[in-house]
Amino acid sequence: MIGNSLPLSGMSKELGESGEKASDLAVDRIKQAVGDVDADHTIRTVSEDQGDDSTSAKESAKKLVADDGATCLTGPWSSDALPETAQDVVIPEKILEIVPVPTGADVADLNDRDLVNSTALPQSAEGSALSDAIDRDLGGAQGHSVNVASTNDTYGSTLSQDFIEDWQDKGGSLSGLVGLASPSSATAPPTSSSNNNDYSGGTTTSSEGTSSSYSGETSSSSDEAQNITTGSPSAIVVIDSLTGFAELAPALSSSYSWDPDIAWGSDQLVSPGLPGEVGTDAIDGMRALAPGMPKDEEASSAFTDDFKSADPHDVKQAPYAAQEFDATILCYLAAVAAGSTDGQEMADHLIDITAPGGEEFSWQQLPDAIEALEDGKDIDYTGASGPIDMDVHGDPTAGVFDVYQYEGERLKAVDEVSVEKPNPATP
Repeated sequence: MIGNSLPLSGMSKELGESGEKASDLAVDRIKQAVGDVDADHTIRTVSEDQGDDSTSAKESAKKLVADDGATCLTGPWSSDALPETAQDVVIPEKILEIVPVPTGADVADLNDRDLVNSTALPQSAEGSALSDAIDRDLGGAQGHSVNVASTNDTYGSTLSQDFIEDWQDKGGSLSGLVGLASPSSATAPPTSSSNNNDYSGGTTTSSEGTSSSYSGETSSSSDEAQNITTGSPSAIVVIDSLTGFAELAPALSSSYSWDPDIAWGSDQLVSPGLPGEVGTDAIDGMRALAPGMPKDEEASSAFTDDFKSADPHDVKQAPYAAQEFDATILCYLAAVAAGSTDGQEMADHLIDITAPGGEEFSWQQLPDAIEALEDGKDIDYTGASGPIDMDVHGDPTAGVFDVYQYEGERLKAVDEVSVEKPNPATP
């Protein structure tokens, strides 16, 4: 029994509906494979709306486990709810959790015995990916300055520091660093961590030797908008949640110097529902990164084709669908590898079946993968989102960030940035 805690309401509703369809598609493919090999396996899913904040997200996971009997979770999608969900539900109940959204250091540092995992590239890979994308867009970082606006929390500080370090290593400069206020409410996952980790009183030195101070204090939206656009930067990086950006957007739209064409957002600003919330004037032309699928790879292309042909046809493929599909497949394969639906036993096998070293099987080769696992063999799963290759923290070490762009009311994938990190699990 796989429990999906999804954003089925609010600004991220289209993300959640796409994820639910992807999970259903995965179950259909698993059932076909089970029939092909005549295995004595049964599988089904149940979904819950994770609600509008971290508390409701945790409660949805608790309900899936306690009331619905879920033995593996593919959510919640809200990153600020993950540590609390892990501590209160996943770890004490020994439930395997595989989420389709990026996780941060607050999850990596958990004493979870491999129970908490992700099919999305982690937050620690995103800052440098943003730097690579902007460097490519500008034809090189040398001679270009960037303004960075980030939330005053673990998510914002991690991504902004990683971006700045990589950007300056490329020869680019930093013209401004702006602290963004926390939103008055959190309604749209993936959301930022609530842990407070700021740059209080520090300075960041650009490659040209100038410094931009950042006190860790926040101001009004109009002041933030003015600070974000000051200094004629070549690009602007906004690291914020959907809710926070929605509160900031009116001030940006009314600022004559705001140009969405040079703006770049973090993964939490990738959502088909954002234009309807903030208006196209605020984001038309803006780009943002989120974990995606490699172009022209057979497993990814086949997933896209299957998704288009599957019911319901009015639900379109959205960001994170491939990661949710892989999370569902891996819940099942972990149970096959363990010969059990015990969460800890499944967790003990999960990383091995995604890391290099075994025979490679794509999601299209599920019957062969099932037989190999039942024969006690090691496999290396390649999913719709790419090779995955989980590290010791249960995070992918290989994959791509898709570059999305807002065009009117549409969200379109326009480019990708490949990521590959050394994996300690590699023989």
